[in-house]
Amino acid sequence: MDARTIGFMRAGAVLCAALAFAAPARAQSGAPACITSPPEAALSVPHAAEVLAKQKKLTIVAIGSSSTTGVGASSADRTYPALLQADLQARYPGAEIKVYNRGGNGEDAAENLWRFERDVRDLKPDLVLWQVGTNYALRSFGVGRFADPLKKGIDLIRSWGADVVLIDLQYSPWVNLDPDSPGVVATIASVGREEKVSVFPRYKVMKRWVEQDKVPLSSVIILDGLHLTDWAYACFSKSLAISLAAGLGSGGTKAAAR
Repeated sequence: MDARTIGFMRAGAVLCAALAFAAPARAQSGAPACITSPPEAALSVPHAAEVLAKQKKLTIVAIGSSSTTGVGASSADRTYPALLQADLQARYPGAEIKVYNRGGNGEDAAENLWRFERDVRDLKPDLVLWQVGTNYALRSFGVGRFADPLKKGIDLIRSWGADVVLIDLQYSPWVNLDPDSPGVVATIASVGREEKVSVFPRYKVMKRWVEQDKVPLSSVIILDGLHLTDWAYACFSKSLAISLAAGLGSGGTKAAAR
């Protein structure tokens, strides 16, 4: 089959999946609960933890693609970087915390790297959250060369003295149907181990929402079959904040006021 035929087949499968999960969502009253327990492991962010403890401030840059930009969110303050900033600020009320949103729609590792100096380095971050891999998988490039730009980006971030946390793919119909997705998720995990940087396993977390916690897919993914809903951005941000606070320490593991 040619690429166009495959595209039509995927689109049909995505639409069917979205419609199949839409009815249970309408039958619910209110939004589902965001279940963050058991929390993911503490993320290793030693430089950021030291800056926060000594200087009572923290600069974070969130770089990635459309799920960093916030496609699907109903407003800018419901994107994951905005929600994360609010959550961390509530956990560390005496500190000045800034999370910059530097997402770029349709981008992946290589395109992110082209703007690393302007959009990451020049902000002098203590921590970089690098959401990566989804568009690479969807482009069907194969997995073989995916590790190279990841390692290059990690080296650059470290050369600026910042910590880095990788964030892998979102669980969604488009991603689940793509044959390269498992390999990309595995590569991100492998690079994290090899480079000794933390990986926030977004795919596993979101998969647990749908398959274990029985959250309707329509509460997690918008009708395009790829991007997150307000609920999903909020629950993802909350889960990420818990893991970050565990690594940052200084009392931030206490539940944030909402």
